[in-house]
Amino acid sequence: MASKTTTKKEVDDLVWLLEHPEYEHRVVDIRTFIDSSEYLNAAKECWDSVKDDLEALFNGSYTEAVFCEAIGAGKSFKSSIIIAYMVYRILCLKDPQTYLGLAKGSNICFLNMSVRAEQSKKVVFGEIKARIDNSPWFMKFYQPSPDIRSELRFAKNITIFPGNSKETFPLGYNMLGGVMDEAAFYTDTDARDVAEDMFNALHSRIKNRYGDNGLLVMISSPRYVNDFIERKMKEAQSNNKIFSRRKKLWESKPLSKFKGKWIDFEGYQIPAEFETEARRNPEAFKRDYLAIPSLALEPFFKQLNLVEKAIDPKLEHPIDEQGRFKDWFKGKGKQYRIHIDLSSKRDSTGFAMAHNDGDTVVVDLMLRIKPPVGGEIDFAEIRAMIFSLRARGFEITGVTYDGWQSIDSLQRLKAEGFNAETFSVDKDTAAYDTLKEKINEGKIKYYEYKPFLEEIQRLELIEGKKVDHPPVNGSKDVTDAVAAVVYQCVANPNNVMFWVGGGSRELSSEEQLMKGAVMAADGRCTYNYYAGRRKPC
Repeated sequence: MASKTTTKKEVDDLVWLLEHPEYEHRVVDIRTFIDSSEYLNAAKECWDSVKDDLEALFNGSYTEAVFCEAIGAGKSFKSSIIIAYMVYRILCLKDPQTYLGLAKGSNICFLNMSVRAEQSKKVVFGEIKARIDNSPWFMKFYQPSPDIRSELRFAKNITIFPGNSKETFPLGYNMLGGVMDEAAFYTDTDARDVAEDMFNALHSRIKNRYGDNGLLVMISSPRYVNDFIERKMKEAQSNNKIFSRRKKLWESKPLSKFKGKWIDFEGYQIPAEFETEARRNPEAFKRDYLAIPSLALEPFFKQLNLVEKAIDPKLEHPIDEQGRFKDWFKGKGKQYRIHIDLSSKRDSTGFAMAHNDGDTVVVDLMLRIKPPVGGEIDFAEIRAMIFSLRARGFEITGVTYDGWQSIDSLQRLKAEGFNAETFSVDKDTAAYDTLKEKINEGKIKYYEYKPFLEEIQRLELIEGKKVDHPPVNGSKDVTDAVAAVVYQCVANPNNVMFWVGGGSRELSSEEQLMKGAVMAADGRCTYNYYAGRRKPC
């Protein structure tokens, strides 16, 4: 009976296993795993760019990876390959638990996490399972259990879980690796970044249990300039344990998928077939197809060139490096309004002052007041600032606070003769609509103030009802203050007010047209109120 001929591959495999006695199967590299008909058999389906990226990832000694890619770049397909390969490598071990220092029979799991539960299940039971079901190697040696529908469970107590950002994920398990899909969109409050919370919890779990043997991957299209994905991309530049890639759509897809004609768009070469979409919404196009994060998802100020055009080079910031008003900053016979966007004592406060110059609003002062390190903002110092402005000759006809912890300040200002009231820009979009209108009409002037310009270009319109900052690492203290004073300058250009029983309110537009005396509603003494001064009729 003729003996079977031993192939060179079989000899090589045998030699490798003798050199690596902890393994039951020889581990192939990621490109072989993708291309070979013995494994995923996906040579044609998987783009070369994906193979190149994964080869660079798995040939290195990385414990973290972040892929920031355009929509349509095959992120779910890439996720499925990453998890399938991590599972494959651990199944090649004779005894994974012993190799990793775990107790016998311990479960080792891999996680695919998405924003929504249905999307995560779709990736696990769609994409990942499809890779495995079509792999001769998995079908021959390690088919997942057909009786379990909540996860993919293999021999040797190896499991793949689906998870989502809205539920408690299985931290109690021995997590060796995972993929967080569309991680830039794991946000649910303006107080924290859910992606960062989950990543840190998972990474700490993996690191503490497995050292550098685990791998946690984030794959996402971009969102905000300062979100967690972007911060990780930046961190990767100085951390050799973090793998990173940022890719435009045509850097991921084969060029044969495009028509071949290229045009210039804001300094970028893009396929000509995208021209209309690029011109229609440049910010969204750069985010979705160039993988460049947006300043805002739905920018409230879309014409940022007009925001910059409103900067008057003749104006300058009136506060010196020591935090004092510059000598030249004094009243010019105009009537001024002030708004303070008061914050908690440990957060920044916004301060703005403006006046009318014909039909143009001039913003004289913008300030972000930060608390001292380890300390709190002294609200008395803010009031002292207002007193100082009056002493410098500014005729202040109204001071408003946004309402937060402002009762004491309002009372003290009224006692000093100021007209002080509450005013909120968050009840509707009226104040910001007015600011936008003035900017678009070229009827506003302000100086170049970095905090204001940074905030205004990142403002978003939320459900058409509210203007807000991005949910993570955003602020609008200064823009709130500016929007409030601009609105008040426009809504009440003559600063006409009347007093009722010791209180005050601004006149409606119809009332402002009335000449002469304004009768108090309770029939008491009648007053004219001009330029911030009460005068008997």
